Amino acid sequence: MKVSIIVPVYNVEKYLDKCLNSLVNQTLEDIEIIVINDGSTDNSQNIIDKYVKKYPNKIKSFIKENGGQGSARNYGLKYATGEYIGYVDSDDYVNFDMFEKMYNKAKIENSDVVICGTNVVSIEGNLLKREPSVVYNNLTLDLLLGKLAVWNKIYRKDLIIKNNILFRSKVWYEDVDFTVKVIFDNLQISFVNEELYNYLLRPGSTMNNSNISKNLEIIDSFNEAIKYLKSNNLYEKKYQELEFITIYHVYISAVVRVITTKADRNLKKKVITKLIDFVENNYPNYNKNKYIKFLDKNKKIIYNIIRLKQYWIVKLIFKVKNIGV
Repeated sequence: MKVSIIVPVYNVEKYLDKCLNSLVNQTLEDIEIIVINDGSTDNSQNIIDKYVKKYPNKIKSFIKENGGQGSARNYGLKYATGEYIGYVDSDDYVNFDMFEKMYNKAKIENSDVVICGTNVVSIEGNLLKREPSVVYNNLTLDLLLGKLAVWNKIYRKDLIIKNNILFRSKVWYEDVDFTVKVIFDNLQISFVNEELYNYLLRPGSTMNNSNISKNLEIIDSFNEAIKYLKSNNLYEKKYQELEFITIYHVYISAVVRVITTKADRNLKKKVITKLIDFVENNYPNYNKNKYIKFLDKNKKIIYNIIRLKQYWIVKLIFKVKNIGV
């Protein structure tokens, strides 16, 4: 197989049909679609069975106990036979030529990783935002300012197996350390500068008092990345880059998620303090990072407000004007 596409599924009956339809109609031949039902309790398995029956040579179906997306992706990898691995979330969908274009780019440039752009779409299918994979025409900047998600990329399978790069299970932010390990490992990385992946933006926040502390799991993710980079003698070489990604994803994005969540004020304050302390304790000179100047205007504004600890202003900005962070 040229590409194995791993799809974790958990209670997505409303969206799964569109996802699987976009995969079975890929223009690239010699692909396999490995669908992992991660303990769904809705009608998802019946939808999967329908596709297995219709496309028995393309789809492999597995059922396991619920363990989260990371666990499902690891499970699928065990059964993957493709030269490259792709991951698709089961509430999203992809362009029919996505994997053909990415695989062709990989073969032409002998790539370990290929990255494409993303469309952010509404449930109705309307385009909300385009997110190109190439903005700066500079490999380092486009990696640092791009997504740490795994679903807009394909990976050489041998690379994942050789370096034992797996996802952590039953946690949030499992994409983060996986992606950091890969992109900082001096690999051949290529871009297809087209928006080929369609990310579904579902309405409403999933955060509340009961799970707002889950945002602290991003700290575990970065600690895991630090451990990996140190063990592979990459930490000192990639210090500035890791520092910047920590600023971008912990100091800005995670803190904003907490600030804008409807939850107990004291609980939010505790979580924000721990996130900021992580950055300041690990990177005491973070404000001198050479990549901060490349943040876009909106993120620079938010970054500076957070440094002043004027969190109420951040909340007001997001209430009045929806700025993507």
